Amino acid sequence: MTEPLDLRDPATGTGDAEGLRTTLEQMRRQTEHEIARLNRKLAEREYAMEQTVSSATERQAMQQELGTLRHSLGDREKTLDRITQECRRLENDLEDRHVQVDNLQQEVQRKEVSLKAAQDQVARLKRQLAEIQEQSVEISAMIDPLESPNRLPLPPVQPDIPAGPAPQVISFSAGLVSGLAVIAVAVVVFWGRIELPQLWSPSPSVPSAPTTPPEEPDAVTAVPATAPTDTPADAPVVPLPPTAPPAAPPAAPPPTLRDRLRDGSLGPTMVVLAGGSFRMGQNSMGGSDSGPEHEVLLAPFLIGAYEVTFQQYDRFVRATGRRFPDDFGWGRGERPVVGVSWSDAQSYADWLTRQSGKRYRLPSEAEWEFAAQAGMRSAYPWGFGMEPGRALCFDCGSQWDNRSTAPVGSFAPNAFGLYDTAGNALEWVADCYVSGYDGAPTDGRPRGDGNCANRVARGGAYNKPAPSLKTIARAKFVPETRLNSLGFRVAREP
Repeated sequence: MTEPLDLRDPATGTGDAEGLRTTLEQMRRQTEHEIARLNRKLAEREYAMEQTVSSATERQAMQQELGTLRHSLGDREKTLDRITQECRRLENDLEDRHVQVDNLQQEVQRKEVSLKAAQDQVARLKRQLAEIQEQSVEISAMIDPLESPNRLPLPPVQPDIPAGPAPQVISFSAGLVSGLAVIAVAVVVFWGRIELPQLWSPSPSVPSAPTTPPEEPDAVTAVPATAPTDTPADAPVVPLPPTAPPAAPPAAPPPTLRDRLRDGSLGPTMVVLAGGSFRMGQNSMGGSDSGPEHEVLLAPFLIGAYEVTFQQYDRFVRATGRRFPDDFGWGRGERPVVGVSWSDAQSYADWLTRQSGKRYRLPSEAEWEFAAQAGMRSAYPWGFGMEPGRALCFDCGSQWDNRSTAPVGSFAPNAFGLYDTAGNALEWVADCYVSGYDGAPTDGRPRGDGNCANRVARGGAYNKPAPSLKTIARAKFVPETRLNSLGFRVAREP
């Protein structure tokens, strides 16, 4: 029997995810090679026993040796299983750390907003204080002549007038005293509000405004980026501690366009992407088919802002006389078309090409992942952790969870202005399915090697668990599969 695995650091006694990656991978490869060697040796011994063993004693000795080999093989396989489980545990630990980093970055952003609000408050109070000081100077100027020894004497008091100051002097003095009292109270109040310790304590974070429903797919205008509020010129500049640079999504969503079709109608809303280099996939020690991570360089292309809807697909069906796909009782209109095969999706793209004079097609797997990431390197389009109400899946916290698809654009878009890349309906892409990215194209072309018995789909669906919504997650189906959770979006050449 093999000894239990001890994967703790000998110096600290604790497991270090980063430090054990290389060791575990080497152990995994060595164990796999040893299992293969033992299998070959076992087969050779069985063959030799059948060919050369003549006596019962030799046969019994050979059988004992074969039993020992099988026992050793079983131990190796158990060791391999433990190594695989440990690899997956470490990957989960790393993902949890990514979530913690994402939460810390969000907390820093909230504190920056609070600090900006405090700076604005200080600037406003400074302006109000300056106004009060100006008013105090004006009142002082009014008081000085009254206290001057050279001022003219008051007229003598007549015997028939009761003793006491003149009504005008009483009125002026009362007004003056009242004004000074008001000013003094205001100064005390404002100085009481300007307490330095309170300026540095974070104010409660302001809840974000609810996301407004996105425009219908017929809209042609990209959603503008929110402009940052300018800092007042007289606000104090408070240095912040240096932080790691965040991911670099675009400052504003890319432009969109819609092609005019032959019948005068408009085609789908397309997002114009400039292409570029990005890291595709993810390294995994647990045998995932989304690795290894590799560099891909994409040429410019266009991709649909929305999944193709029933309304758009039904227009194609009426024009070509094809079969209408089932809506499964959920309604058609602006819901994503589902129940279509890979060939159906490709035929729709070919029809758009004929109608518009532009080359439409299904996106490659690399183009889809690039568009879904939108410049981020997080697990989901919005960050590393799952957040309720961000998308539609089996357990995403929406009103459609595990019930039906939702009208396209029901959730906020990613930084590129694409809707529903996470959830709602799975999306066919052009590639043939091959497990892993070894030998995959590095220029963004769809993968066509292998027998293409299966095609790739991306993006998760209303009835799939949250992890299937990750930008690296892959699914495979026979090309003629038609499911109530499987649709597509189109791409276009520039």
